[in-house]
Amino acid sequence: MVATVTESADVLHAGELEIRLGDKLVLATGRALTLSMREYELLVAMAMRMGAIVTREELYGSVWGGELRPGDRSIDVYVSKLRGKLQRAVPDRSFIHTHPRFGYRFQPQPAREPLDGRHNRRKSLHAETRMSSQDVYITPAGA
Repeated sequence: MVATVTESADVLHAGELEIRLGDKLVLATGRALTLSMREYELLVAMAMRMGAIVTREELYGSVWGGELRPGDRSIDVYVSKLRGKLQRAVPDRSFIHTHPRFGYRFQPQPAREPLDGRHNRRKSLHAETRMSSQDVYITPAGA
């Protein structure tokens, strides 16, 4: 299950992530992640609104309480830390997506190709996309 969040009373599922709300525990492919309390709360705040763009102000209010001050980059720092931990735990998925001037969107998707260092552009490859009811696979041409 990649692009859906299923909820039970105390558990959220998003792709390879399982968020146990009652235990304040996050499992990635069955292994526990070590998250700070802020990272955990940030993940939950975004996962509860899976697929929606959540503004920095909304996230700050939900996780820190109060209003985001002009110039405060706390959200961006913690999103970066959380994104890095999720990428290390599940390298073939991208969970947190930045929407400049709007906010962040939480949605598990296949990770993109790395940048080509020589040209600073994404490597061009012809891809065919096969969709099932739950997953999206991108296969390079000739593979």
